[in-house]
Amino acid sequence: MAGSTGAGYSRDGGANIPPRQLSPTPHTQLVTMLSSILAAIGLVASFTAAQQPPRFLNLTAIAAAHGESTLECWQLDSPFTSSSSPGTVGALSLFMGELANATYTVLPARFDGGFHRAPARQFVLFTSGLAHITLYKGKNEAWVQGGKYGLIIAADTQDVSQHGHRTEYPSGADTIGIQIPISDESSFEYKVLHSGACHECEMTGI
Repeated sequence: MAGSTGAGYSRDGGANIPPRQLSPTPHTQLVTMLSSILAAIGLVASFTAAQQPPRFLNLTAIAAAHGESTLECWQLDSPFTSSSSPGTVGALSLFMGELANATYTVLPARFDGGFHRAPARQFVLFTSGLAHITLYKGKNEAWVQGGKYGLIIAADTQDVSQHGHRTEYPSGADTIGIQIPISDESSFEYKVLHSGACHECEMTGI
């Protein structure tokens, strides 16, 4: 048919001329630029997350050696992970193993617990008040302030410690302690960072 053209082309003097190409609008250019920036930010964020070192929980532990109680700084083997549970999605989370028979204790102001041994290997969480831990032998001591960093481990049971440790509560107010025995000790793993209680800088940042 006279004047017909091929797909997408017009005929002018026998020559095929491609249609005029539209230049991108300022809006299109802006969208493209923003998409590129967001993609780059996403790559950096993914790389940064991948490079973040794992975080571990360090706790002062009342342990035992040569039949006497000692103080050590322990690091639990399991690292913190990002929670996927409803209500805490994205928060730091740490599985602490099989626990059982927790006890809530209210210790009066200026109470002296005397020398004693842990009834079982257990976590002890001081939610308020102040605890001062000393040993039968040696001058090591630990001051535990109730609250965020009030979690310790008591592991000087009667089979490993002869005299135990002494815990005093010098605060002018009640000290709240929660004892949480570890029911499955075979799966409880940790490493000793050093002798003596953990330093504050080893527990902060979580």
